[in-house]
Amino acid sequence: SFAPSFAPLCSRIPFAPPPSFTSLSASSPPFHPSRLMVRWEAPPMGWLKLNFDGSVYHDGSGRASIGGAIRDCNGHVLVAFAEPTEHSTVGIVEARALIYGLRLAMSFFCGGLVVEGDDQVLVELLIGKGTQTRIPLSMQQEIKTLLKHFSTYQLQHIYREGNQVAHVLCKEAYRRPGVWKSGIVPHAVWEKALEDMHGVAHERICKKS
Repeated sequence: SFAPSFAPLCSRIPFAPPPSFTSLSASSPPFHPSRLMVRWEAPPMGWLKLNFDGSVYHDGSGRASIGGAIRDCNGHVLVAFAEPTEHSTVGIVEARALIYGLRLAMSFFCGGLVVEGDDQVLVELLIGKGTQTRIPLSMQQEIKTLLKHFSTYQLQHIYREGNQVAHVLCKEAYRRPGVWKSGIVPHAVWEKALEDMHGVAHERICKKS
């Protein structure tokens, strides 16, 4: 079923870690698990935000997909997409999702754009903080060319827990691929977008020693 869509704010709220567990041996340091509560965050007024994701199965099925959503400062989904794609590395599939989303965005908008994905290695590569080869140089150049279409942009990483709309769209690609506009999206996507709009935080467990 389909439903109109909605989306609010991407802050990560650190929680105080619980007391240290007892060390199992004299040489074992205390283990300090901690939690982050991760929220999707709406873009500034007048900006739009693209969340993208890529999915790759390593079960021999050859399945891979891309998904993403473009939302306004009120969290409303303006455009969403979900498509199967050729099986490849995670980095390349994530980059395909980003390129697809940027092309959609530039078809109707050229203002400020926040671009957000949960592939930290890819994001750091694109903003110049990482050197690990993640995607071919041609894809890097294409992404940078597309970004120049917008008056200004901000490219940033978000944990998977804050990228659930794009993640669910990757799953939808195997059921009903397509592009949705005018606030009409699959029900599973609408539910996650509504959670974002209401500021629902999702727990992420961080293990630190």
